[in-house]
Amino acid sequence: MKKLIFTAAIGIVAGLVFAQDVVMVEQQPSDVSVSADVGLYSAYVWRGQVLNDNMVVQPSVTAAKGPFSLNVWGNWNATENAAQDTGEIDYTAAYTLPFSTDDVTMDIGMIFYTFPGNGNSAPSTEEAFIKATFNNIILTPVASLYYDFDEADGFYGNLAVSQGVEISDAMTAEIGGSIGYGSQNYNKYYFGNDDAEGSLNDYNVYVSANYALTEKLTLGALLQYTMLDGSVDNSGYDANDLVWGGINLSYKFL
Repeated sequence: MKKLIFTAAIGIVAGLVFAQDVVMVEQQPSDVSVSADVGLYSAYVWRGQVLNDNMVVQPSVTAAKGPFSLNVWGNWNATENAAQDTGEIDYTAAYTLPFSTDDVTMDIGMIFYTFPGNGNSAPSTEEAFIKATFNNIILTPVASLYYDFDEADGFYGNLAVSQGVEISDAMTAEIGGSIGYGSQNYNKYYFGNDDAEGSLNDYNVYVSANYALTEKLTLGALLQYTMLDGSVDNSGYDANDLVWGGINLSYKFL
């Protein structure tokens, strides 16, 4: 009888422990996230290059699990006024390195650029990148280095700083700027100058704001000034400098 009671007690305790473990697992947040956003901007500007100074639509979808993330981003002309078709779809795979800390986050990844638009003769190309984000200081510096190992066979580096502020429980704002540098091969490829040298490429300053409409839906706005450095030839692009901006909606599925 005592043996039966002891066995039953062990079973009850084990059942309680198992039930507690189940509850704990259910309460743990998922490390999977999926989000999508779509932006409407007055121009398409990339690394100082004004590829289209007319309205564009830029949708994006991102899926992440733990340190891994995948992103698909697109750009499409929103009007018929553009001088060229800037249709583009880019695929990015990124990985946060395991030695990242709360103070410094290190990411590596690959970007595959494609240009499926009608009449767009730009060839597809690929880049590898490494990015370091320095947190928990007054400003947030981000240092990035990209290597186009396909068409350009050159490097592009970017140093950015930003400062965010919480305006209310639902609204945040950010101000920031960046400066870019291109290697000789990079500048030769993107600016078509056989005598190109490694030099500073672009300067950017911006202000942005985000407002949480719901827990999952966010409305954002951006205003930015971009200028190409005088050391690079901008004859193939729509402007040497430009004030541009737009709005975007972002939705978190998970």
